[in-house]
Amino acid sequence: MQYRNSYTLRSFLALTITALFIVGCGGGGKQEQETAADIIIMQETVPPGALPDVPAELGGEGFTGEGWLSNNDYESTADPRGKIGGSITWAISEFPATLRSIGKDSNSQFISLISDMVYEGLITIHPTTLEFTPVLATHWKISDDYKTFSFRINPNARFADGSRVTSEDVIASWKLRVDSGILAPYTNIIWNKFEEPVAESPYIVRVQAKELNWKFFLYFGSVAILPAKYIGGITGSEYMKKYQFELLPGTGPYRLDKKNIIKGRSLTLKRRDDYWDKDNPKRKGYFNFKRIKFSIVNDERLRFEKFKKGEFDFYLVGRAQWWMEECNFESIKRGLIQKRKVWNDDPQGVSGFVFNMRVPPFNDKRMRQVFACLMNREKLISQLFFNEYTYIDSYYPGSVYENPNNPKYRYNPEKAVQLLSECGWKERNSDGWLVNDKGQIFELTISFSAKSFERILTVYQEDLKRVGIKLSLKMSQGSTLFKMVNERKFNIHFQSWTGLLFPNPENSVSSWTADPQNTTNLAGIKNDRIDELIKEYNVCFDQEKRIKMIREIDSILMDIQHYALGWYAPFQRILYWNRFGHPDSYLSRTGDWLGVLQYWWVDEAKEKELKEAKKSKSKQLEVGEVQVKYWEEYNKLHGRDYTLK
Repeated sequence: MQYRNSYTLRSFLALTITALFIVGCGGGGKQEQETAADIIIMQETVPPGALPDVPAELGGEGFTGEGWLSNNDYESTADPRGKIGGSITWAISEFPATLRSIGKDSNSQFISLISDMVYEGLITIHPTTLEFTPVLATHWKISDDYKTFSFRINPNARFADGSRVTSEDVIASWKLRVDSGILAPYTNIIWNKFEEPVAESPYIVRVQAKELNWKFFLYFGSVAILPAKYIGGITGSEYMKKYQFELLPGTGPYRLDKKNIIKGRSLTLKRRDDYWDKDNPKRKGYFNFKRIKFSIVNDERLRFEKFKKGEFDFYLVGRAQWWMEECNFESIKRGLIQKRKVWNDDPQGVSGFVFNMRVPPFNDKRMRQVFACLMNREKLISQLFFNEYTYIDSYYPGSVYENPNNPKYRYNPEKAVQLLSECGWKERNSDGWLVNDKGQIFELTISFSAKSFERILTVYQEDLKRVGIKLSLKMSQGSTLFKMVNERKFNIHFQSWTGLLFPNPENSVSSWTADPQNTTNLAGIKNDRIDELIKEYNVCFDQEKRIKMIREIDSILMDIQHYALGWYAPFQRILYWNRFGHPDSYLSRTGDWLGVLQYWWVDEAKEKELKEAKKSKSKQLEVGEVQVKYWEEYNKLHGRDYTLK
């Protein structure tokens, strides 16, 4: 690798162990090349600080940051009382389809969760103030035309194998993302919007965007950096095969060794004692657990029962009925298990039945309207959900981007029958099913992976049956369903998305994302006006104008009706065994329940009391307030403004 001004990397490698291992492949075992499991134990002996031959003006020792931007005055969102130690056990519904952080099938919530603990970007956004803050980069520059970005990498940054983080790693991470072999078209397209990054020195990297976009600095700055020494010499397809169920060493506070992966059963993250930024006072209170174990339990009821027995430390209560009717058992009354409903500004995503508009019957807007009219949210919310949820009437629900003039679609079987008639579905056969002029009945199949969701689908199934539509329900493995949807092998599918602080309609509803597989444009949206608005939105640096643009996109999407929209709640319902300390806010202002792993810790005094209470049924622990509205009070004092600072 050549650097400008002829400065080169100096290697201080000292491999201590070289290992090979045997893995199962197909029907038998074979010897594999060295992989991430070995990488972790092949530690490099690297002196602290910067490379000695890199001058201060090129980011080396003595760099002052004059003429650069930075932010070291931000307030830590972690609690300084947080103490490193102990473990937490967690249940997840299914073993992930892959453990890769990049490429096909990597866009799941669980992969994002573990990737955020294993890898780091150059910068991040403060979850309260939404300001840029340093991570791997200490400083940054943005050109006047907002198209060229430079970053100065912290010379102290190290990967889990002990190797330095340099510009070469940033470049290799970009190259992997533009390689078509990773089978992720949207990833390829986004990262091809940047020219190949340039290493001005081992610690200064510059990248130029090919077009103007107000989000590009954040995109490039926050992307996870992988080590070039392992991805630099392989193609995207080789990476996909080699690291299907392994994680490369990252710079983050946790690592996942192959020996701690029991495929189909569990994964265990371990906190790194040698984390490069562990002495940073801004990091005190973050990522406190020494071990985080994720166990696979497919059945939701079984997960709940195992939690109540103490096999898991934490449980997210996804069912309103359980929250209202079942979360009052003895351990909760005695304070052994704590019950909390935490309100915050976590951006709400969209949920509902998404229609594949590429194929019949949902290539006809009237048929999409039929299925939206037959979604009885009133019944679901009042009878199944105990009025715990709110109607989704926007593709940006509960945010400043929601168009207040959106129509409020509600259950309307009369209109559905009228529309069906217009589409040629007027007659019924002797069994009561609608038939067309060819005698074919109106029948669809919907697949689902969570047994608990069957009760919701059954309500929908019965309402469709009343007008003569036959909906068959098919139980499927989550990984199989995930693959099927990504490959567009569905007519109708219930989909839930997490929300974004800053909307990115290009990702989900732009025309160029409609045809490729493995994009989030599941319905196949193609609309010229939306494409025009996206182009305007991407180059607009005025937040108020961006809000107006997103609201117009919202109104167009409501008219297209590619979803029969569902419901949402601006809170997190959680249960946990009373052995943890946590910030007064419990979660960050804009984060979800996964923040438990980032901000909580094992409280030794509480853990001792819990053990005593388990032995003595007469011992009562403090129960605490169920409602946590810390961030509501914060917003009253400070206001709520999702504006990038």
